[in-house]
Amino acid sequence: MAFMLYADKKMQKPANIRLAFNGTGILDTVLYFGSNQSDEVLKPQTDAQIILKPVDLIKKWQPNKLYYWGNIIEPSHPNGYIYLCITQGTTGSEEPRWWIDSGGSGSSGSAWFTVLGEAYRHTDIKLSLTQAGLDRAVGGAGVELGAQLQGGKAIPIYMRVANKSYDLRNDFNDACRGLATNSTITTTTDV
Repeated sequence: MAFMLYADKKMQKPANIRLAFNGTGILDTVLYFGSNQSDEVLKPQTDAQIILKPVDLIKKWQPNKLYYWGNIIEPSHPNGYIYLCITQGTTGSEEPRWWIDSGGSGSSGSAWFTVLGEAYRHTDIKLSLTQAGLDRAVGGAGVELGAQLQGGKAIPIYMRVANKSYDLRNDFNDACRGLATNSTITTTTDV
């Protein structure tokens, strides 16, 4: 495989970051970063350290595009809200006037969308190498993993996601936020 996030310390089950809230609150979880191949080495390409940081995965609305049920998008000029495709279809050439009222829905071409609530922000995610470090971590900041990582060892990554919205929200069908490293290169060694 390669260096990536896992749900388990033995690095057998790839991690899926899916956020779900039934209102305001905090979710704490631990993921494991590494490679289950002991002959792999990860190094940064240009930076001094390998850095894991929150990233934005949400896609912006596009004209004349086929959207499937469950796709999550935001307007091409974000308004702070995210929208769920509830009827598969192709958008029109004109972007709709987006609404923010809970439960509101509307169409663009043959695709129908409903408002999911406020968009998740990368600053809602804190990362640390320890559980206690989450209290001091800065939302949206990355965590340094070292100048070189050897495969075969899992690094625990503690993650705290805060939801400040009272909306029921989840991104199970189409992740809005994720974690990624800076530019890195993986090589193999003779073990």
